Amino acid sequence: MDNWTKEYTRVIDQRSCRLPPTWVPREGGRSGETERGTHPATIASPGASRNRTRGGETEEGRAVHVSGPNRAVAKRIVTLLATAERMAVVSSFLLADGEVEDALLDAAGRGVRVYTLLASEARLDREPGDGEFERRVLAEHKDMLQRLGGHVFIRSAPHFHAKLILVDPHARPAGLLLTANLTREALERNEELAVELMPDEVKEAAAIVRWALWESAEHELVDPRTFLPVKPLDRVAHPLPAPHILATTASATQIREEAVELIDTAAGELIVASFGWGAGHPVVELLCARARQGVSLTVLARVRPRTMPALVALAEAGARVLGFRWLHAKALWGDSGRGLVMSANLETHGLDSGFELGVRLAGKRAAELRKRLNRWSDQAAWELRPAPALGELTGVVRVRHEGGLVELDVKPRRPVDLGVFTAASADALIAPEEPEAPCVDGLLHPDHAAHELECRWLVQPPRLHPKATEVTRPVTPLQRAIDAGVIRVAESRTKEVSPPAAGKRAKPAPHEPSMFEEPGGRRVVAVRSPEELPGARRIMADVGAAAIVVRTEPGAR
Repeated sequence: MDNWTKEYTRVIDQRSCRLPPTWVPREGGRSGETERGTHPATIASPGASRNRTRGGETEEGRAVHVSGPNRAVAKRIVTLLATAERMAVVSSFLLADGEVEDALLDAAGRGVRVYTLLASEARLDREPGDGEFERRVLAEHKDMLQRLGGHVFIRSAPHFHAKLILVDPHARPAGLLLTANLTREALERNEELAVELMPDEVKEAAAIVRWALWESAEHELVDPRTFLPVKPLDRVAHPLPAPHILATTASATQIREEAVELIDTAAGELIVASFGWGAGHPVVELLCARARQGVSLTVLARVRPRTMPALVALAEAGARVLGFRWLHAKALWGDSGRGLVMSANLETHGLDSGFELGVRLAGKRAAELRKRLNRWSDQAAWELRPAPALGELTGVVRVRHEGGLVELDVKPRRPVDLGVFTAASADALIAPEEPEAPCVDGLLHPDHAAHELECRWLVQPPRLHPKATEVTRPVTPLQRAIDAGVIRVAESRTKEVSPPAAGKRAKPAPHEPSMFEEPGGRRVVAVRSPEELPGARRIMADVGAAAIVVRTEPGAR
């Protein structure tokens, strides 16, 4: 840095700065989970139970199971299909798990009638991302159709979203109601639930699935590659509401009604999990109202930009909103002692339309559901804060911005280079205006995410314009008289100096320091070193120059 450049610094305290809605890492949460969805620290040792997964949780429960790397839910599905003697019914939005597919083929090979309800291919190709609909999973789903086509009876509709396994519903009823699609990722990686159905529940579920298969399906797989349209048979009546199994269909909103009643009857505590959240939906609005009334509401959700409007509304109402990378479960529990596990998301397509199934839980099964949801709450990697102060945050956070989520790494202090500024005059090395510091409201630039910013900027003097012309001092009347010989100049008392020779005139003398006129008419005083500044100030005052500038080139005019 040369003698003409001055450095400035200023520390800006941003701790009180309010950010937009932000996902904040939770102490003890599984924020370090791997791509497969399992935290490295929870990988079981050789002597550990094979049924234990994240945080020591047991995947297989008495009635409520959870997905995980040990594939307890997938193994239970395979076991159920292996016991089928006459009939097996499978409903899933997606199907892409080799072990489950093998079990379906084995059942069909034994002469078991296997009925499968799936979403239509057109719907799948339109679905957004979020880890459920990667191209690879969709490709595996389509490969499954070729494997099972001709062996398994498959019907589809874009509104089919229920997840269900039923075995011999009229003889030895058994089954599972799931939140998970039958894909490897869902059964191993996601936070998902599966409920063991009691015999009466299997029969209730079989009745509604029978109606959907024959009266609501739109296409049927006639060979491994071809779906053809089908029409309703108009022979199977829609079942009446059942005591345990609830449905969303074109003419039923039982899941929504049960959710509303469960939320309304909670005295002091609610836990709700869902993949989809509809901002402004009456059920979401009811949850917000109960939170504002003082009910302790815990919300479990996948961290997704699409659901942020609803989740922010819940957080602003006072709910504790916890975030996960892969959560896909849909469930409610209330301190009335009741629970609900379902395939429906808390949005219009799920609670008001589509084909969805849910099961009421009470007693020990509801208590087991609560335990599962509480364990997930303890393990949640993120918590949503609607407007956190920057000083409350440290480390990596995810901030809502323009419909997406921006990752920021918040540090205690960050240096910020504000750049180089040119002063108005070389004798006052200050920026023409105070340089703007980074914005401290709204979204911060990633380089400015800190409790304090140590801002640094440089100020340089203005430089002489390369096309400026020198302005000399005017010749005074005294000088003209001397030039004409009218006046003899005495250099001392004893010596006189003769006037210039005839015809010779003195040239206009330069200013010291020099003065120049820039293109446009502005006059400036030019200096080569700081030592010339006092003289430059005098000249500037005498002649009314606009500024002092620096001549940078050696030997310049």
